[in-house]
Amino acid sequence: MATNQSPLASLGNILGSRQMMLLFGLSLSIAIGVTAAFWLREPSYELLYSNLSDRDAGAVMDALRAENTPYRLKNGALMVPSKDVYAARLRLSSQGLPRGTGFGLEIIEGESSFSTSQFMENARYHHALETELGRTISYLQPVQSARVHLALPKPTVFLRKSNKPSASVFLDLFPGRVLEAPQVNSIVHLVASSIPELEASHVTVVDQRGTLLNSPDADDTAALSSREFAYVERVQSAYQERIVNLLTPMMGPGRVKATVNADIDFTAREETRELYDPANTVVRSEQVSEDTQRGGANPGQGIPGALSNQPPVTPAQDAAGGAAAEANGQASTPTRVSVQSTRNFEVDRQLSHTKEPANSLRRLSVAVLIDDISDVDEKGKPLTRPLEESELAEVENLVRGAVGFSEARGDTISITNVSFYEGPAVAPPEAPGFMSQPLVRDIVTQLPAVALLLVVALGVIRPIVIALSKGGGAGGLASASGGKSLPQGVGGAPAADAAPAPLTFDDKVNVAKQLASKDPERVAQVVRAWVQDS
Repeated sequence: MATNQSPLASLGNILGSRQMMLLFGLSLSIAIGVTAAFWLREPSYELLYSNLSDRDAGAVMDALRAENTPYRLKNGALMVPSKDVYAARLRLSSQGLPRGTGFGLEIIEGESSFSTSQFMENARYHHALETELGRTISYLQPVQSARVHLALPKPTVFLRKSNKPSASVFLDLFPGRVLEAPQVNSIVHLVASSIPELEASHVTVVDQRGTLLNSPDADDTAALSSREFAYVERVQSAYQERIVNLLTPMMGPGRVKATVNADIDFTAREETRELYDPANTVVRSEQVSEDTQRGGANPGQGIPGALSNQPPVTPAQDAAGGAAAEANGQASTPTRVSVQSTRNFEVDRQLSHTKEPANSLRRLSVAVLIDDISDVDEKGKPLTRPLEESELAEVENLVRGAVGFSEARGDTISITNVSFYEGPAVAPPEAPGFMSQPLVRDIVTQLPAVALLLVVALGVIRPIVIALSKGGGAGGLASASGGKSLPQGVGGAPAADAAPAPLTFDDKVNVAKQLASKDPERVAQVVRAWVQDS
């Protein structure tokens, strides 16, 4: 009996190992399927920003949470779903994020100690000022980042040797952004106002392309030429826009081209004149003084002696002497008459002060090119025809009014009607292909996972289910026989894995004998059940 049970026990162990392997394979297949299903549901993540500081990472994550955008942060690298990468970058850029790193006035906190020298404290304070100014400038929308360099002279008691501070600002602008002149001036005055005794003329601003955005010397020749050229360009563009906007409703869009050359005089003239007209005079004031002396010889005249040394005659004595002389019949003749006259005339005076503007327009030259007019013939077919003389004259009058034509100034206007050149027709852009559509791309992306699920389902799970379904009876018999497996197949070989050999009548009888000898009560129950069923 021992010889008969040993092969059965070995076969039972082999079948039990196969069942365990099948169950393990089934569990592994289920785990792979569940993992693939979750992988299909979870979007793929791409890098949004890397090497972010803690401050920038926090600001970016707050912005993403506010927009309900999922993200992952790992070792300073921020990742978002692939479909949201470019949209998230655009939204964050519009908010000026990320702003970059740097230590401002917080570098001073907690750094003071007895061992710190005065030089180190000044250096830290200097660096803190530069960083804070750079941060402030970075808050401007067109500015991505900014660096400020300050040249602060060392204070001295010698006033003649004192130097003025200066500053330079380096700007890294966002792609496609430019700074207008008022914005550059704002940055210059912001820096100048933040440093004591720093003048705006000592601040230089440069962008990432090396372009000088401001001129420290406003009276520099190059700066003046640049401003004059920009002014001429603005004037000419304004005139051209007037002409095109005026003629486009009549001629159609794209059928009018205009060029204006403005001759502008930038010379500043200031003149003061003072003119007098001698013919037109008016007496403003007159003063007359008359001095008359009468009587004998004046004292001090004649031969020196007692007669000539007489005191001067007073006016009363003179009048009395004259009256006495007239009474005696003697003529009283004056010995000296002195008359002084002073007249002040008001002359016609004209004072004029003339100051001509620096940007005066001296001459305009206007050239207008007009395309043929689109029309239809008698049959309704579209055609083009040149403008008639009356239409050209009307266009010229409109242009004259638009630019403020002046013959005295020497303005010229030239209007030409030609047929515009039309290049070969450009083929319309091709519609996005089938593979370029987002839905198709998602499906193609998920195809490997679907193929893996099919391989697992058809190649692993399906054979396991078939094997378990075919070996269910044998497994039940083996469990009923106390863990012993089925007997060997025909010829003493073990049963095949996929399709075991059917049991013969003798094998079934041997199995029944073994069951009856080991578990007679269960066999009695089975026989009792058969009797009741029959």
